[in-house]
Amino acid sequence: MRSKAACVCVLARFVIFSVLVSGCTEVRTANSKNIAIIHENLPLKNIQVVNVDCRQDGGELVISGRVRRSCNFCYEDVEGHVDIALFDSQGRLIGTTSTLYNPRSIPKTGSRCSRFSTRLAMTLPEGATIRTAYHRTDESAGSDHAGSTFQCRSNMAAQGKPT
Repeated sequence: MRSKAACVCVLARFVIFSVLVSGCTEVRTANSKNIAIIHENLPLKNIQVVNVDCRQDGGELVISGRVRRSCNFCYEDVEGHVDIALFDSQGRLIGTTSTLYNPRSIPKTGSRCSRFSTRLAMTLPEGATIRTAYHRTDESAGSDHAGSTFQCRSNMAAQGKPT
């Protein structure tokens, strides 16, 4: 009797775990495909843009990733945006954009990460490079929802300077 109760308990935990994990997966459309890119992140001591993913979804380029604060930099609120610059295989600038991340203030505990995702109406050429940079500025203060894409007047990724 005791082993039957233990078996039911293990099975119930497995089902709950399976439901939770499947709820965290991303659904991609059938015409979505990952693109092999070169990603450059401009170094910043306490905040980095990591896990950048790029895929073509029909006529749109989808760029997503995370903004992560270091564990040594957990004492103040951090707000800003992610600058993105796109370069062709020859190193020529072909586009820039900036996007907000969510949550707006990068958490001080736990994963210490915020996520970003943006869609651009373009097709990335073969051999392209995506350069990202965290940009701490009040320029993004006018918009408060993640995914908001705008043109930063001083895009640090395009200039090649860390912020």
